[in-house]
Amino acid sequence: MFNISRRIDQLRDSINFFLKLAKWPVAFTMILVVPAMWQVCKRYYVIREQLNWHNLVYFAIGAGCFAAIRVMILLQRGKAETLEHEMTHTLFAMATFHRVSGIELKETGGGSMRFSGKGNWLIAIAPYFFPLTAFTMMFFAVATKQIVGYFPDWIYMGLGMTVCYNLFSFAEQTHPHQTDFKVAGYLFTISFLPGANCLSFGTILAFAERGWDGVLFFYRLLWYYFRQDFNVVLNYF
Repeated sequence: MFNISRRIDQLRDSINFFLKLAKWPVAFTMILVVPAMWQVCKRYYVIREQLNWHNLVYFAIGAGCFAAIRVMILLQRGKAETLEHEMTHTLFAMATFHRVSGIELKETGGGSMRFSGKGNWLIAIAPYFFPLTAFTMMFFAVATKQIVGYFPDWIYMGLGMTVCYNLFSFAEQTHPHQTDFKVAGYLFTISFLPGANCLSFGTILAFAERGWDGVLFFYRLLWYYFRQDFNVVLNYF
């Protein structure tokens, strides 16, 4: 048992070391994702008549309904958002082999989670680019299709609502005084988050439009334009 625990700790430290080495190359990659994403959006506009608007309309209805409710009721960030935030930290801590010892939600609205090891920038910054609720709904949609054989319209509405929920949550959480940004580094945070959010929400929107085929098409387009931008940078130097 002791040997297993020690090996897990060694694996955790190796992952942390790798993430430390990869930190700025990843940041550079995310910087290039932003202009590539702009080109992807322009391409989608060109082929707009070929898009599956039935799915996108239901997605927009779900997003619009949640946004209207949120604005009219003026809901403040509550324990649900805080719990999701800490659960996202926890998910990425466990994914990088950090033993999580607990999650605490405070009455004042904040929260924290405790884990072993030094941690890494991925754990710190995960709740600001990984929409946990929306991705959970996305995989629930996949499970639903396996059972009934198709995606019901309410699935697209649910995706729209969860995406809108996560966008509101991200907007409330993202501010200069976030201690998580200090852990990851402010310059890295500014470099990383825009591109990372393009990937996250782009994936979900592509899935809503055409399922996994839409996701594959989205990443093919993104890769095509990313390579163009990368070559421009290489030629500059």
